[in-house]
This record gives sequence, C-alpha cells and structure tokens, in this order.
Amino acid sequence: MIPSIVKKSVKKNLQESDYKLERKLSDTLVSLKIERDTHVPDLLTRIRIAPGIAVVGQKAKVKRFFDGDAQVFVGVKYMTKTDEVYASVKQLADTIKVLPGVKSVAILMHNGKKITFDGKKLIF
Repeated sequence: MIPSIVKKSVKKNLQESDYKLERKLSDTLVSLKIERDTHVPDLLTRIRIAPGIAVVGQKAKVKRFFDGDAQVFVGVKYMTKTDEVYASVKQLADTIKVLPGVKSVAILMHNGKKITFDGKKLIF
C-alpha cells in the first residue's frame, strides 16, 4: 500500500512541475529617456513583444523637456535568465535599449526594492 501512495505522489508532483515556470517573473520599474518623435504606445508594444517580457504598463504621464526629449516610467514583468539581480536588470535594459527611440534606460526598482550600484541609480 505504501509504495502505491508514494508512486501516486511522485506522479502528481511530476505533473504539477510540468506546468509551473522555472523561475518567478521579476517586476521592475524603469525610466526611459526617449527621443522627440517616439510614439509611446508603439514603443510599449515593441517592449511587450520582446522575448522574455510578460507584462508592460505605463506608470505615469510622459514628461516632455525643452530639448524635445521625453521621459516615461514603465513597469515591466519579465522572465529572467539568472537569479543574479545585476545580470537580470542588465538583460532587461539591453533588450529595451536597442528599440528605436530609446536613449537610455534607468532601473528604479526591482521586485519592490530600490536598486542602486555604489549609491547611484543604474543607467544603461
């Protein structure tokens, strides 16, 4: 009787693990400095379709500056390739920075915690 209970338990655990993600999604708040002619909804769509990105949402109104550039705050949930914080946020920043219209990516918060490197915010 005990071997059949163990067998059922192992089988149940194998089935559940097949459907679960290997890692939890990371939740990061970023500030994007963008060029004058960048259309924000299109930029957010481009971020959404990037590999590993699950959810993207604009957190505040776009701030426009006199020089024509703009700043937008964006919340991003994504699947990391590593558990190391710096490597995972760098991966995210590199993914976003190559998109048209993005000048820089500043990481403000990662999984609910403010993030800095040597006391300064991370800017890629």
